[in-house]
Amino acid sequence: MTNVSLGSGHCWRVWKAADKLEEKEDFYPEISIQVLEILRNWGKTWAGDEKWTSLLHKTSLHHEIEESIVALHHLFDGLDDTPVDTCIVVDACAGKGFFSFLLSYLKHPKIESIIMLEKATINWHHITEGNKSAEEEGRPIISIWDNTNLHDYDEVLDRILALPHPIAMSGIHLCKQLSPSFCGLVNRLSDKCIYACLTPCCMPRAVTAQKKNTKKKKFTISIQLAESEVDRQARRKYMLRRERLRRKPVGGPCYYCHENDHSLIDCIVLPALPKEEQVAIRQAWHSATVPCWNCLEFGHFKSDCPNITESSIAKNSSSHNALQPPTISMDVTNVLKAENPYSMYCHIIADGFQAAHRKVQVIDTELEKFGNHQEGNWNSDRKSVFIIVK
Repeated sequence: MTNVSLGSGHCWRVWKAADKLEEKEDFYPEISIQVLEILRNWGKTWAGDEKWTSLLHKTSLHHEIEESIVALHHLFDGLDDTPVDTCIVVDACAGKGFFSFLLSYLKHPKIESIIMLEKATINWHHITEGNKSAEEEGRPIISIWDNTNLHDYDEVLDRILALPHPIAMSGIHLCKQLSPSFCGLVNRLSDKCIYACLTPCCMPRAVTAQKKNTKKKKFTISIQLAESEVDRQARRKYMLRRERLRRKPVGGPCYYCHENDHSLIDCIVLPALPKEEQVAIRQAWHSATVPCWNCLEFGHFKSDCPNITESSIAKNSSSHNALQPPTISMDVTNVLKAENPYSMYCHIIADGFQAAHRKVQVIDTELEKFGNHQEGNWNSDRKSVFIIVK
């Protein structure tokens, strides 16, 4: 039973959670036995220290432990099935990072490091403290990508593709449109991503809006599909040119004097030149930094555009539509009419994973719902269904 001789930390929830876990002997025992030891070591080391309250004394700790164990079981099972020797785990929308923290202490031999991807900036005191002894204890270091929004598709993709090893993706409690975004990111990573686990949380507005909006006949969610690197770079260059069309270049270096602290607009040397030379320099600068309003290419103006046609004569900057990655529309119109809406939604998300050579599973874990959250309504099974891609 729990050691209660630890001063102000003896009644912390980390001890109660450990006791509950010990009572469930058949709950993923190969993982639970290790987690039980880790929890009690954490309690002995940190329970009672107010800096650890938000992790070891949080109300939902028992539920987070259980769902982390399920996620860990499937992650380790997926890693055992792959010939890859070394990988990096990316914990998307990681929050406080309980899953990542626990994963580090389990020391899986194939996991080189762990990355927590999170939009918010949170007090990650426990991550910093845990990292201090990680190398000595042979544990993977946890890096934090804060201020990172999963919806910023290209920016997140750039960072992950630049990592030196294959990726195992984990997304626990992804709310609303984050689940489709997670799915799209896995699609684009293709073989770079050797494993993915998604646990959706609440459903997106395309589903929930149906309760009030009965006039619209069809509701869909968009999931991004795989895109070749050539196509992605061409799309991004187009979007950069499109953005440049809508704003004047600012900042240095100056096009004329090449100083870094100003642009041509603020150059103090240019006004001293003859007017004709000033005009010529400004035209050359504009041609080099602002794309043609007809074709969005640099080096000429719309009046001199070599790509102009009868159909493009009337074009202006407003006619250049944004380019998005290729997507697939998933029909969610009948989700709320299903006997188990949440399960149906998870199966639709699962169908959005491009899995020609992968196995996609939708696993209802029947985890105990913490506090019987929203019991009996259309969202009552949230946080209990795991989508596994390997």
